[in-house]
Parts: sequence; C-alpha cells; structure tokens
Amino acid sequence: IAELIARRRAHRVLIVSPAGPLMVQWQDEMRQRFGLRFEAISDWSALQEKRRQLVVGANPFHHMGLCLLSIDFAKQDKVMLDLERATWDLVIIDEAHHCVSLGAAGDREDSRRRRLADLLARQGDGLLLLTATPHDGYDEHFASLLELLDPSLVDGRRGIRGDGYRRHVVRRLKHHIKKPGTDEPMFKDRVVFPRAVEFGT
Repeated sequence: IAELIARRRAHRVLIVSPAGPLMVQWQDEMRQRFGLRFEAISDWSALQEKRRQLVVGANPFHHMGLCLLSIDFAKQDKVMLDLERATWDLVIIDEAHHCVSLGAAGDREDSRRRRLADLLARQGDGLLLLTATPHDGYDEHFASLLELLDPSLVDGRRGIRGDGYRRHVVRRLKHHIKKPGTDEPMFKDRVVFPRAVEFGT
C-alpha cells in the first residue's frame, strides 16, 4: 500500500477485515509502521458520525481515502448500496477464506460475504485477498476466490482453467521464513520417529 501511494498509483484504499482485535491491529500497524491513518468503520454509529460531517445525501465512502471496514458490517444491504457507489484504487480483504462461494452448502451469512466480495472486486482497480487459514482442499472453493481476481481463470464448471492462476497467488510456507541477517530457518524441520505399538485384546 505504502509503495503504491509513494508511486502515485493508489490514493483510495479499502481494507476489509473481521471486526474486533484484527481491525484494531490493522489500524495500529498501518499507522505505526507506515504512517498511514485509516478511518475505521465497524458499526452504524461510526458510519453515522462520518455522515454528520458531510452535506446531506453524501456518500461517506467517497470522503474516506484510507478506509478500514468490518466485513460483517459491510455485508449489510444498506452499507453495500453506499459501497456500490464508491470506487477504490486498491481493495484488501483479510481472512478472505470467509468469502468463498460455497454454493448450496453455504448458509445465508456465507452468501452475504461472497456478495460483498463480488461487489468490491468490481469496485476496485486492484484486489488483494489475504488469509493465513490453510486451503480446505476443495478445488471449487479455491476457484471461487480466483474468480474474484480474474474470472477467466475459472471454467464453466467452476473448475480452475490451466495453471495461469499461479501468477496471482503468493504462498509463504514455514520453510520460506528465515531469521533476518542469518538466513537460518525460523521453524525447525519436523522429525518423526515411528514407534511400534502393541495392542492388547
């Protein structure tokens, strides 16, 4: 984000994350580490406070260059109406695994988060989907996230088309993480010692 802003490639940035400690952490880290002050909106009172500062009928999201938004607040229909009338240079969705399309297996809340993700993918020039939760192994779920980034990556049967998706995915595993300056692994290799176990009758 800081690099895009420095290059004048981004002026309006939206970060969507779960409410609570994670939102506070985003706000604190962006301010302390990069000097970026994001306005946090996690409920109606925060949004109404922003509205009161503007002329009647103004869309509050037009007046926030750096906005941090709760995903479960943003998925409400009234909030999505305002989001639909705003555009962003960059949208970041944290805990993006909550936005997979589960089809008939999903519940109402899952589908509302997905609707929000579809909307934000259309309203943003750039989109980053972040998650530290391991992939659940279902190709259709992974494909539904790729579809947010580029619909051409998914075929008509909700499957992944070829391996073009690899240019969109950055995956860091434990063995990639090294101690600064020493290049030693931060996580030790797992060593497994098999043991024979006898079962009694």
